[in-house]
Amino acid sequence: MFKELFYAGIGLATLTKEKAEEIISELVKKGELSKEDGKDALNNLLSKMQEEREKLKQKVQEQVENVISSMKIVKKSDLEEIKHRLEILEEKVNRILGEKEAE
Repeated sequence: MFKELFYAGIGLATLTKEKAEEIISELVKKGELSKEDGKDALNNLLSKMQEEREKLKQKVQEQVENVISSMKIVKKSDLEEIKHRLEILEEKVNRILGEKEAE
């Protein structure tokens, strides 16, 4: 659900980019903006859109983490860390058992 929402937001941003390009192109055609001013305006707008997209991505990520945390779901990274620690403990136990058998 969160991925769908995130991708919908990106799709909306893309659609907005196309609309912005269309509007600026129309202003250039009408002579209300020079080509150079139009390029500058579009670059500024696209830069701001990228910043907003990154902010949205960060907020979605934070919300996903909050939901996961509140649901007491184990993250994959936590599970991998536990698995690694268990492997180390198994190696130590096997080494100790091997030493006792050798005595």
